Amino acid sequence: MIDLLKDDDSKFLVLEKLSEKNLNETFSVDSQFEEYKDFLYIDALLYQSLFISKTYLLLERETRNIVAYISLAADTVALKPQEKKKTGLEKIPFLFLPALKITKLAVAKGYESKYNHVGSRLIEVACDKAYRVNDDFMACRVVSVDADIERNPKVVEFYQKNGFMSLKSNIYKRKFPTRTKIIGMWKNIL
Repeated sequence: MIDLLKDDDSKFLVLEKLSEKNLNETFSVDSQFEEYKDFLYIDALLYQSLFISKTYLLLERETRNIVAYISLAADTVALKPQEKKKTGLEKIPFLFLPALKITKLAVAKGYESKYNHVGSRLIEVACDKAYRVNDDFMACRVVSVDADIERNPKVVEFYQKNGFMSLKSNIYKRKFPTRTKIIGMWKNIL
């Protein structure tokens, strides 16, 4: 159990690493977000066992219903010189910075209004985890995400409100210009 929630929500919600014990059938989404439900029930435990990503569930304490989840993995982010200068990182002599990637973040249908800013709270959890690894065992400077604009055109605005900036060098657009419906984004954790 991880208790990084703020205010009164921690009385009602708890964040736990995904396991077979806490994965239940209570997570539902609108049809355009089925991929996020499928990931949780089909891929998340497998990816965790293969050390691809780790998933954390936000559960209601009393009912154990899944309110939201976030999945995290290691990453690097390529920043152009103007991006580094904008954030005071211009003295760093290399292009790539160590990052923690939000690979999936989803809020269950009906809970976005019941618990205010649940998605933003999970981003805070990711930033906190990224910051804490600096004390423990490795360096991490940024949190990254691939904003899925195909399923949610407003997702870029959501991440911008949470301090993320769009990456100037979008490798996905160069590699897959006709297939890519994502925008790479990043946030400096310091």
